[in-house]
Amino acid sequence: MRYLLKSLLRNRSLMRWLRGLYDEARQNGGGAFQPETSIPEITPLSFRASSFTAPRLNLLVPSVALRHLFGGIGTALSLFHALGRDMPDLRLVLTDQAGFAAEDNPAYAGWIMTRLQDEDGPGRRVTPAGDRYGKSLAIGPGDRFIATAWWTALLARDIQKSQASLFNLKAAVKFAYLIQDYEPGFYPWSSRWALAESSYRQSGMTAIFNTSLLRDYFESAGYRFASSCFFEPVLNANLRAARENLLAATPKERRVLVYGRPGTDRNAFQLLVLGLQKWVAMHPGEGWSFFSAGEPHPPIALGGGKNLVPLGKLPIEDYARELARTAIGVSLMISPHPSYPPLEMAAFRARVITNSFPPKDLSRLCPGTRSLLAPDPESLAAALAEEIRAFEAAGAPEEIPAPSPFWRHYLSGESAFDEKLKQGIRAALFETEAQ
Repeated sequence: MRYLLKSLLRNRSLMRWLRGLYDEARQNGGGAFQPETSIPEITPLSFRASSFTAPRLNLLVPSVALRHLFGGIGTALSLFHALGRDMPDLRLVLTDQAGFAAEDNPAYAGWIMTRLQDEDGPGRRVTPAGDRYGKSLAIGPGDRFIATAWWTALLARDIQKSQASLFNLKAAVKFAYLIQDYEPGFYPWSSRWALAESSYRQSGMTAIFNTSLLRDYFESAGYRFASSCFFEPVLNANLRAARENLLAATPKERRVLVYGRPGTDRNAFQLLVLGLQKWVAMHPGEGWSFFSAGEPHPPIALGGGKNLVPLGKLPIEDYARELARTAIGVSLMISPHPSYPPLEMAAFRARVITNSFPPKDLSRLCPGTRSLLAPDPESLAAALAEEIRAFEAAGAPEEIPAPSPFWRHYLSGESAFDEKLKQGIRAALFETEAQ
């Protein structure tokens, strides 16, 4: 349904017709139609003083339900648990989820489920805050917060102010902001663009960047923070174990695997499809198959009787098997963050086509990776033709264990969050000046 709705909204003729109906209705109705003036993400939340005053680490996260656990939220939860491993008091505040039950994510079945209006207390708690009208979140002087998206960072700013007022603090309590992409780029120039951009311009904030590439982008754009740090990605532990078992035993096939997310604009799904169609038009008789993993969508005709076959969001074991037999991977990310799929494709020795986005250039960091400076259907089809010729001539790229420190770390099996990083974040949050 979501894919169908997005497809309809992209139909320019349909949108012009609907806009005409809208304008006509406004004229005939004397202007009775009102423009949208609310932004649901920033629905206000009130705060009250908690009787619980001990140090507590809080994660402001839209949801932890399994159906929402894509890379970003999964990384936020991993960081949260790494930081709070030895802390008895932790709280997940679900900013976009109105309710939570253990079956939504069994990993939290042992946690205390609380509503906003419930009495606060110690322990490990999950508090949905999506249904917040007329309710308040209990906060204590020992609460510290990690934001995970622009609207949660703006909420953390409001918490800062409320903590200072409720507990007569001389200095604002600091908070951390896990930055995993440049989020204004998710929107056209608009109210949400402005709000997302403003989330990076708050005082008393520790920025935690997902990759040094993203950190470098923010620094080059002139953003400055009270303190900052970064972590580099590592190959998923389950994929790493499967890689060791599958690579030697699984022959590469004439398969092209694309990271297909039609619901996420920055993954440039339309461009992917147009590039594949252009290659098929130039090479109609060649025996290659095309598959899409990421989000479900209908099969898409590429011409010449070939289809882009949707695999949807695969279980990790099935995804590993698919990566092991894939000869060529195509994964675009129109943002400074590298994203995980091209790294995973390269780890399983596929020939990878992706895009650059200064300062990002994965061809300098990962083996067998081609990074297009200005991706368009023509350059994508040309790159695919070259990689197919290279595979036909030489097979998979040679195993290169250490083309860069980035790649060594990615394959190492180490934690993304080393002890130095964790100690620095804890110090920034909890070792504050006397209040």
